[in-house]
Amino acid sequence: MLSHRLIHTAVAFFVAGVALGTYMGANQDFRFIHVHAHINLLGWVALGLAGLLYSLHPHLQRGWMAQAHYWLHTLGLVLFMGSYAWGMVSGNKPVPFIAAGASMVSLGVLLFALNVFTRLRAAGAALH
Repeated sequence: MLSHRLIHTAVAFFVAGVALGTYMGANQDFRFIHVHAHINLLGWVALGLAGLLYSLHPHLQRGWMAQAHYWLHTLGLVLFMGSYAWGMVSGNKPVPFIAAGASMVSLGVLLFALNVFTRLRAAGAALH
């Protein structure tokens, strides 16, 4: 079920975000603060809430938009933050990869919004 996959993925991002935060605090190395924040907000919070919404409204997780949202958001976030972190370590930011990852996340979020706005409204109208 997609809702379970979203929640599991969100928890994995949560663990990664907390581990990165722990590393930064223990070493007083805050170069990765943006990576930490994005992993926690876009990974843990956004994907976790999407998973909970899909659990409450199971019809939203059926269809191509929900699947595309999951894959674009998840893979895009890994590419986005991985590339950004690599740039911080190497001193050479791979802008095309950062932009591609950010664009994938944005497209995934737009598909999620379109799915929710069109299909949740339609389901609510059918109940009245």
